[in-house]
Amino acid sequence: MLIETKLATIEKVGSERLEVRFKLNEHVTREGICEILSERQRLCPEGPRDILAVIPGDPDFDLDVVTTNHYDGLGLDNCTRALAIAAASPINERMAGLFFAYFPQGFPARVFATEEDAKGWLASRAATASLS
Repeated sequence: MLIETKLATIEKVGSERLEVRFKLNEHVTREGICEILSERQRLCPEGPRDILAVIPGDPDFDLDVVTTNHYDGLGLDNCTRALAIAAASPINERMAGLFFAYFPQGFPARVFATEEDAKGWLASRAATASLS
């Protein structure tokens, strides 16, 4: 299943993961982030999933994208087991890291330089959970 929003595509990958792939050269706004989070929530009525978010290039974004807790009051803790962000550039890494430093969530969230590292972290968490 693939959903397209103004800023990203969201794909259900198996029963355990959603992949959010931001589009290149889109202006990132608070409203666009809210649309993505709403669709994410809609895609996981049966329980929490791991989320991989891939941010290519150096997107142009409004300042309130990093100064607003987009997760506040949405109940996304109920549909997010863990969030791995593949930032692809140093500025994306810093901005995502700052966001989660200022707005810690009720689920593990980590920022990585590559998609492979982000997927590896999610896979290692899933393997550990299956051993429990």
